[in-house]
Amino acid sequence: MFHVQTVSGPIAPDALGHSQIHEHIFVHRTPMAEKNPALRLDDPARSLEELRAYRAAGGGFLADAQPVAAGRDAERLGALSRESGVAVAASTGYHLLGFYPADCWVHSLDEEGLYDLYCGELLEGMLPWRPEPDRRPAQPTAFRAGLVKAAIPAEGAEGRYAVLLRAAARAAVRCGVPLMLHTERGENTLPALELCFRAGLTPERLIVCHVDRQAADFGPHDAIAATGVYLDYDTIGRFKYHSDEEEVVLLRHMCERGYAQRLLLSLDTTAQRMAAYGGEISLCYLLERFLPPAGGGRLPPREPLRISPCSIAGALRRLTGISIQISQERMRLTMIKLPEPPNAHHVTLWVSPPDSPPS
Repeated sequence: MFHVQTVSGPIAPDALGHSQIHEHIFVHRTPMAEKNPALRLDDPARSLEELRAYRAAGGGFLADAQPVAAGRDAERLGALSRESGVAVAASTGYHLLGFYPADCWVHSLDEEGLYDLYCGELLEGMLPWRPEPDRRPAQPTAFRAGLVKAAIPAEGAEGRYAVLLRAAARAAVRCGVPLMLHTERGENTLPALELCFRAGLTPERLIVCHVDRQAADFGPHDAIAATGVYLDYDTIGRFKYHSDEEEVVLLRHMCERGYAQRLLLSLDTTAQRMAAYGGEISLCYLLERFLPPAGGGRLPPREPLRISPCSIAGALRRLTGISIQISQERMRLTMIKLPEPPNAHHVTLWVSPPDSPPS
């Protein structure tokens, strides 16, 4: 039986509700956060307040995109999920090297060591957070990761990044989970995807993030979508890059090109984008501001909102004016059975009950 591996355990896909696949809800301070205070999300009370608001607005699930040894706290994520009622899938894998102290223990791992680390976090349990960066925790927690995070700089998957990406892709194949790839506006993404394909990942297991940080040039979007991967558009409400109106123009273009089934929507939250941290928007922005609800009005208070393939199609139609048909089978991208070990687990991004009516 397929399920979604969260920090609270496996959950049936139909129980998730509205889902956002690339968020950050709690992060201990990292070298990158010392340079950019917006990356400091280390107040448990504020993170819990944000999650509770997201839950009250209809949010049911999100994926936290902070990986091992880069400020992620598996035990804190478990507590936040339990106290808020929001299902959270955590990430293993790696981020840009600037997120790690120079003496961090992960720098000493070769490709096989990284592969073993990522598989262990997916199949057995994530390592706990420790303030000493040079000391690898000895014992895992009881909380398992549900997906693999990877990252490439603008220069692409060269040098150490090639080693990290191969290990991440192999772990995703071995454990039957998606890989989400941080990019810098989609630059040099195609060679990185080819590396993942050579490692055995199929396109429907890959999620490319942040390409919409530039929305004016459709070329990179078309080229990446043509490979069959998913694009996570997570710059919505991030006005230092562009307006929401420009995002809608991009969405319309991608829908006209036939890529609606390959689009995912998230916010890539930072302290500047969480209301509980004093930010300009919140985790609820998609639900309350960006996605126009059917009928044009606000949902009644506390009424749960389920984002299904059908309701995504309806929201995109209202945003773009284009009629879109999205099959439930295609949207259940990570619920495709692969020849994997019996304890392999799966994460689904957008969820729909089998009997969802067309929107």
